[in-house]
Amino acid sequence: MGVPEEVDDQWCMCEHDETHSDESLWQPPSRSERMHSPVQKKPYCKKCGKMKYLGSAPAKKIGFYLNLLGEIQKRSDILRKRGVKGMRLTDVQKRMIIKILESDEFFLDKFANNLYSQHDMFRNCLLQNSSIPPYLIDSVCEDFKG
Repeated sequence: MGVPEEVDDQWCMCEHDETHSDESLWQPPSRSERMHSPVQKKPYCKKCGKMKYLGSAPAKKIGFYLNLLGEIQKRSDILRKRGVKGMRLTDVQKRMIIKILESDEFFLDKFANNLYSQHDMFRNCLLQNSSIPPYLIDSVCEDFKG
């Protein structure tokens, strides 16, 4: 059977209307948050139903990842000039990665998303659309302050 159209609307980008703390729901924490608190009372969006992320790693804006992509491009150019082959991030690849990230509504949603899932999505998109090795991406991400 097909998915009803009402269910498909839950992933739409909306202006989140957060519930009052009295209306918030008690939710079990994620695996990483289980050590700190056994149960959390989380607000949710009245329009789409997404739960708000309340952890210590809130999602970043798209500009942070654009700057990070530019830093990765600079570092790959430096390594290529030193004779390390196979590490090039072209402007076309960079624009394609930006377009993919901008079209992903969950990546842009700062209400329900967190920094770790954003980083994983960014890293996977970069690995799929360029020849940059994982160790270079990880080293630049660790050094990058934003």
